[in-house]
Amino acid sequence: MAKSRIGPFALEAPLSKQTSSGRVFSAIHLEQKKSAAVRVFPIPMGMTPESREAFAGQLEQLKQLRHRNIARCYGGGFDTRNAFLAYELVDGESLSSILKRRDKLPWESALDYSKQIAEALQYAHQMGWIHGRLRPSKVMISPSGVVKLVDWRREAIASMLDEGPVRRVHLQYMAPESIDGTIDEKTDLYALGALMYTMLTGQPVFDAEQPQQLTELVKNEPAPSVSSQVLDCPVWLNAIISQLLAKDARSRPFSATALQLAFKEAQRRQEEGVGVLQHAASGFSPLQMNVDRDEAEKVLGIKPKKKRKKSSQESIFEKTWVLLLGLAMAVAAVVWFLMPLNEQTLRERGERLLASEEWTDWNEARDTYLHEIVERFPEGEHAVWAKEKTEWVDAREIERRMDRDERHGWQDNWSPAQIRYAEAREYERFGDLATAMDKFRAIVQLFRRREEDRAIVFLANEGLARIREKGLGENALQLFLTRKLTEAQTAYDQARIIEAKLIWESIIELYSQNQDVQPLVEQAQEGLDSLNKRR
Repeated sequence: MAKSRIGPFALEAPLSKQTSSGRVFSAIHLEQKKSAAVRVFPIPMGMTPESREAFAGQLEQLKQLRHRNIARCYGGGFDTRNAFLAYELVDGESLSSILKRRDKLPWESALDYSKQIAEALQYAHQMGWIHGRLRPSKVMISPSGVVKLVDWRREAIASMLDEGPVRRVHLQYMAPESIDGTIDEKTDLYALGALMYTMLTGQPVFDAEQPQQLTELVKNEPAPSVSSQVLDCPVWLNAIISQLLAKDARSRPFSATALQLAFKEAQRRQEEGVGVLQHAASGFSPLQMNVDRDEAEKVLGIKPKKKRKKSSQESIFEKTWVLLLGLAMAVAAVVWFLMPLNEQTLRERGERLLASEEWTDWNEARDTYLHEIVERFPEGEHAVWAKEKTEWVDAREIERRMDRDERHGWQDNWSPAQIRYAEAREYERFGDLATAMDKFRAIVQLFRRREEDRAIVFLANEGLARIREKGLGENALQLFLTRKLTEAQTAYDQARIIEAKLIWESIIELYSQNQDVQPLVEQAQEGLDSLNKRR
């Protein structure tokens, strides 16, 4: 009989077949009544407490990935024999299922999906994440056309999800260098190019029955041109895909951001009515296009136009008064579109972006609208609002960067204010609101006059507001640590050794220099010593 529950989740219908990396189920969180997709997989033999800690740490990092085109991770854990990962349950189907049903997609749909994938990669790469396994089964698409990338991993998680030997479908979307073990941002861009090729043609870039033959093709054979098989594929889109599929990673787009710029420039020219030939002839994008007008005409099957004989009769559109009228209308239109936005419109557009859950939208609101309000309307109705929101966005940005630095161990260049804020935040996360409040207050007092630390002071004031809202009683620190020690002892008695160890270690690390709570620190040390003796 299939397992019906793991952790806080009740498992429902299976969403995938059983594989060496486990099985995915639809599930319900029993307390929160929230739907999720839960991958259940066996705990590897010989798993150490350290590897469990690494797994838990990477889960916390994975939970920080929040983007509209990335399926969110809710967490995971262990039971007696199995481990699990819980993800957002995406309402839709995989790109592989869509391609099985439809064979291939119109270039407009393929471009739309590709732009969303590029947005997800741009965000993830800036957060220090590489997907490394992009293929059609990892791309979920909702009925409304929203793309979600699934199955993000890092070393500790990937080591527990044994996918077995490299299969044919894996090789079809692997960059040449990734076959030899090099995984970075450029390998994700190659995989996106391979996905685009498959969406447009209905077949992989390279294919062979034997993995060794397929490996040779991927590493040595030039990628075929999309437009040689799909005649209505725009030349500029074919050129983007060709560059993404370059054998040499240095010849691919510099980053997902550069690819996004290319997509946006293509869309802008398309909306302006610039034809395919003009795209090819003008070298339009941040990418190296490598096409010319003759090649575009050849691909499209267009014969060179014969020169038209000059008509003896003057068309009405060639009359002077008509030309002058058209010129006047064009000038009026240019003036209209170049008129700067008023203060109210700037605020409305900024508010729409600030209402988003994505930090990229917040930055766009600040850089495009908030700064302009402050610069053009310093005494205006919305100037104070714009300054306050600018501080809020700046605070979110530095907090996000500090989170990234902590994940990678890049704290060497932190300012004194950043170091103090990280300490205060650590106490708050641990639950010691009294110490956290003292440290937040110290930050405000020490750095409030330093312009370069304005965002950190803003974050410290936010921390103070959170703690005041929760409230503090007398002897808050002693009561808090006593409660934590009780939690650790309960976990130890119930054989939740890792949980108990983490609590005791945190108390010792955070409070060993605090003389007021030394008896409680000694209790934590005794618990840790008993654990070491048990080993």
